[in-house]
Amino acid sequence: MNSNMIPCAGLALLAVLGVASLQGCASSADDAPVRPIIQDANLIDQSYRAADALLMRAPWLRERREPLLSATFVDINNLEMSSGLGRVIGEQLGSRFAQQGFTVIEIKMRNNIFVKEGSGEFALSRSVKEISQSHNAAAVIAGTYAVGRQSVFVNARLIRATDNLVLASYDYVLPLGPDAKALIAAQ
Repeated sequence: MNSNMIPCAGLALLAVLGVASLQGCASSADDAPVRPIIQDANLIDQSYRAADALLMRAPWLRERREPLLSATFVDINNLEMSSGLGRVIGEQLGSRFAQQGFTVIEIKMRNNIFVKEGSGEFALSRSVKEISQSHNAAAVIAGTYAVGRQSVFVNARLIRATDNLVLASYDYVLPLGPDAKALIAAQ
């Protein structure tokens, strides 16, 4: 055996061990918890489920067949603001009620939306009351959402237009995936 080969083999072994020990050091830095990528829920399915739940909680509404108003869902932290998510949820719930045979009148968000700032309670504005009276609307489909670190918490309500009484309510959670984040960012 060539005497020059032994030192080379020894150096090769040291190089492999050195790389292995460096990898061991690198992996200890990677031991920090890795946050999994959050996947979006099917927003249409979630909205339709919410609409079905509202209708199930107010079965008498189906018999009356009076029109409903569909409003934009608002950010619970700023009741005069919404986002693409709030607009989409409001429209999808209205769409589901229309699929169920209801006459649905859409209300686009205005500055004088339908909530009283600071109280967090629904207080329909005069314009919404006027719209509901002119269309003989029984209730308003409305709600709020709150953005958390990994989830969006949604509250959907059917509110009687004449006196703001909550007729039915349904709460649900959406994962804060890439689509939900993009919709929230769309003011």
